[in-house]
Amino acid sequence: MNNFYKKGLKLVLATGLTIGIGVSAVGNSVVADTLDPNLVPVQILGINDFHGALDTPSSSPLGKIGGADYLATNLNKAEENFLTTNGLADNSASNSVRVQAGDMVGASPAVSGLLQDEPTIKVLNRMKFEIGTLGNHEFDEGLAEYKRILDGGDTTGFNEITQNYDHEASDMSIVVANVVNKSDGAIPYGFKPYEIKNMGGVDVGFIGVVTTEVPSLVLANHIQDFHFLDEAETIAKYSAELQAKGVSAIVVLSHVPALTPGNPTNGEGSVSGAAVDMINKVNQIAPNNSVDLVLAGHNHQYTNGKVGNTRIVQSYNNGKAYSNVTGVLNKTTKDFEMTPSAEIKYNLQDVTPDAAVRSVIDEAYALVNPVISKPVGQMDSAVVTRDTNADNESPLGNLITDGQRDMAKQAGIAVDFAMTNNGGIRADLIGVPSAGSFAVTWGAAQAVQPFGNILQVVELSGADIVEALNQQYDESEKYFLQVSGLTYTYTKNEAGEKRVVDVRKEDGTKLDESATYRVVINDFLFGGGDSFSAFTKGKQVDVIDPDTDTFIDYIQSQTKLVTPELGRKTFKTEAAIAKEKEDAAIQAITDHTVFQSYKEKDAIFQGKTIPGATVAVNSLAVKAKAAPVVADANGHFEIDMHAENLKEGDTFDVTVTDPDGYSKGFTVAVMAADPIDNGSGEEVPGDGNGGTDVPDMDNGSITSPDKGTVKPGETISSAEQTLTEVVPVKTHDVLPQTGDEAENLVVLGGLVLLGIAAHCLRRKTA
Repeated sequence: MNNFYKKGLKLVLATGLTIGIGVSAVGNSVVADTLDPNLVPVQILGINDFHGALDTPSSSPLGKIGGADYLATNLNKAEENFLTTNGLADNSASNSVRVQAGDMVGASPAVSGLLQDEPTIKVLNRMKFEIGTLGNHEFDEGLAEYKRILDGGDTTGFNEITQNYDHEASDMSIVVANVVNKSDGAIPYGFKPYEIKNMGGVDVGFIGVVTTEVPSLVLANHIQDFHFLDEAETIAKYSAELQAKGVSAIVVLSHVPALTPGNPTNGEGSVSGAAVDMINKVNQIAPNNSVDLVLAGHNHQYTNGKVGNTRIVQSYNNGKAYSNVTGVLNKTTKDFEMTPSAEIKYNLQDVTPDAAVRSVIDEAYALVNPVISKPVGQMDSAVVTRDTNADNESPLGNLITDGQRDMAKQAGIAVDFAMTNNGGIRADLIGVPSAGSFAVTWGAAQAVQPFGNILQVVELSGADIVEALNQQYDESEKYFLQVSGLTYTYTKNEAGEKRVVDVRKEDGTKLDESATYRVVINDFLFGGGDSFSAFTKGKQVDVIDPDTDTFIDYIQSQTKLVTPELGRKTFKTEAAIAKEKEDAAIQAITDHTVFQSYKEKDAIFQGKTIPGATVAVNSLAVKAKAAPVVADANGHFEIDMHAENLKEGDTFDVTVTDPDGYSKGFTVAVMAADPIDNGSGEEVPGDGNGGTDVPDMDNGSITSPDKGTVKPGETISSAEQTLTEVVPVKTHDVLPQTGDEAENLVVLGGLVLLGIAAHCLRRKTA
């Protein structure tokens, strides 16, 4: 509908209509004014992000949901109710159409994935889907392979069961307007930018776009030949082209995310996300555009609301729900009378499953069951979940990365860490009760890691690893990692920005940012997938098996899988981190500081502490203050105390400040000088340097007692404790210097003086 004009709606809502309420009964139908032949009721049934979920049950507030056979029945009932309510005998005039918004294949359970998702194409045909677009997963094995699947092409070179499968070409038209060849600017593989479908006598345009994030989500070699154009600019371009052709009713099939709070039982509401930004931009650059409806996808959420005059819908993923959109077209204006209505409906399993679709599913199971039902191991619980905690860490993510690291080592490859993107973990690991334990089947393991990405062993610097960890905490925080072999702490500043502040190896030692480490990552991450550009700095040094095979082999190698504990990622406030850093610094000063006992009239006060620390003395007995010194590379320091003139019983404070500015205070008591024997058996007071000098102080030192912490910039104002005297020790075969040397010199000097005096006396007498 042209956003500059609204038409008067001649519409009668069906009795019992409940807009936006996701219930099993179909009730979102319209009745065009039967007196006005220009008004045409239409219905658009849509799904997104199916991912080959042929037989994947789930739960909802209203009951059990999921399964392609149930989806087929619910879609048929929705169409039937719409046609009956509007007095249409059948759908011969195409008043109802079925469409999809990408990711129909890829990341699929084994029942579809082992057969190259060809059963999914058959199921979509049985469900009568007519138009669809591309999602990022259609690029998983390259567009050429997706085109082969659509065409039902030759499977030579694939596994035996795929070669024996009865192939079938797709009935869908694929529209994708914003993917073009780099070589010639054309849309690849004959796909079209839009499809025009006549619905009840009015042409409706369906434009397709895929998120421009695809290059960061797919292996580089699968997208290197394409440009991904701005979604909004592309929509504006082709909306104008359609309007020029007389098509004013326009639907956009977009693999672009959106979100409405709540769930289908809450009804429609506000909409946020990239799809909203996209439509707002379209309205800005092309105010006369005529986009009436957007089917969103990619983020697997519930969406139902309006942005201006445009309806945006999304129906979860894996066939859990579907979008039921209805509106009225005007044959004269060739546009919607008003913004279409919609409800997102759960695919409830309270109906009879469709027999034709069930037949396709059963056929696929018959082929893959010998493979997927084979037990490959045991585990200690019924489920190892991929659900993440507040730190975006999951038990299953820890199990997968532990397995990758272990299997690399089993292959004789030395590795330090393993990391994987959380988006590559597609299902919980489900165990089957078995003799007091839980058996893990091949199919259950494959469902967890279905992509078959090659695991690379790359060398990265510690700084590169920290950068990769920090890239989890961009503005969106959409993509994050599961890790093994390391733990880390992250924090958040006042602006809400998060950053990694401490990374530790498994043994608790700190990661060295200048060192080189070996990390297991998949080839998707190695190519910078999910915007982890730091991994592209790595140097590949080895390769191990694909992630699917590695996970299965790891399960087989274990007697019983034990669910890993959480705690590899830890959040701490900046204040808590600062306090821990201060406490550690103070403790380090305490552990490394030892003083020589200081005695009355000693000229030097010395000791050992942290290398590079500043040591300052402040006498409490007099106002004089010795100049502070910096400990040498061995931590040794000497302070000139001549100016202090301290007496026995005096005390002085010592402050040790480490190179980072953290300080610790100590109090030292002055001891009596060692007495000197004058040779006659009498002792006289020492004349200085009577303390004990321990040159290296590496052995036998007494650590100073704790006086209390002193923060950077503070001074000490009280004396509380006295240091224990250091016992002299012999170090590195060097005899310790003691006060005995000074005492011997005094005695010798006295004898010399007595000799001179006697000589003079004899001369005088003579």
